[in-house]
Amino acid sequence: MVADDPQPVPLKGAITNLNWFDAQRKHYETPDQIARRFKLPDDDAMRAFCHGAASMLDRRTAQFIRRVPGAPEDAWCFLADTGKARQWLFGVEWEFRPGGAFRLPKAGAGVAAQGLIAELHPDEVLELAAEDGSTVRFEAIDASGSARARRDIPNYAGAITEFRVTNRVPETAGVPERLRETTAEQIAQPGGTGTHRVGVVAAWHRAASLLQKLAFEEANLFWPAEQAIGLNLEALVAAYSKLMPAYYKA
Repeated sequence: MVADDPQPVPLKGAITNLNWFDAQRKHYETPDQIARRFKLPDDDAMRAFCHGAASMLDRRTAQFIRRVPGAPEDAWCFLADTGKARQWLFGVEWEFRPGGAFRLPKAGAGVAAQGLIAELHPDEVLELAAEDGSTVRFEAIDASGSARARRDIPNYAGAITEFRVTNRVPETAGVPERLRETTAEQIAQPGGTGTHRVGVVAAWHRAASLLQKLAFEEANLFWPAEQAIGLNLEALVAAYSKLMPAYYKA
């Protein structure tokens, strides 16, 4: 497979649904037993993980989708209001304007921590371009008419926004010298140079889940308890360290 595929390639189906998970079951294993093989507490946590996990759009690009209550112009406050953005986006500090500088002081596991705002269209798109050549793009899309979005937020009749968080690493991305307070699993790079490290994918998964949790809390809506697996960085790293090689070996 070339370094930059022209068409989106799902992560072997494992990340976007439960097909890979189901295929791993053996006749003597219960769903909870196989979930624990991924260091997830139970089958509900495994299903919640798969529902919110990364889709690999190509070998360099990971995307996370979270659906939140509210119209895009309302949900946009989790970016435009720096105080709210800091709660989920690695403690971000920025000049919220095109060309403005940004810094992610609480970023870890090799997440690029500073750069410039490359694109900003209020209520729609924000893209950050980091100094190392990586980018992260945030998109707010009206999903009020989506049946899948309605399933994500049951017993709710209001507007729904689909947040897309898309992280792309540069062709030169490699494994740096061991990061302080970082495990070997976190800095593992299953696809080799120019692909994501496990800890980076896990960190963006956690950030996207935290954004969703905060949005539910602000709307006074119940956030299912099993979704909390998306905030457990150790469990996310363990799961991705097993699933990402399945994609890069395809």
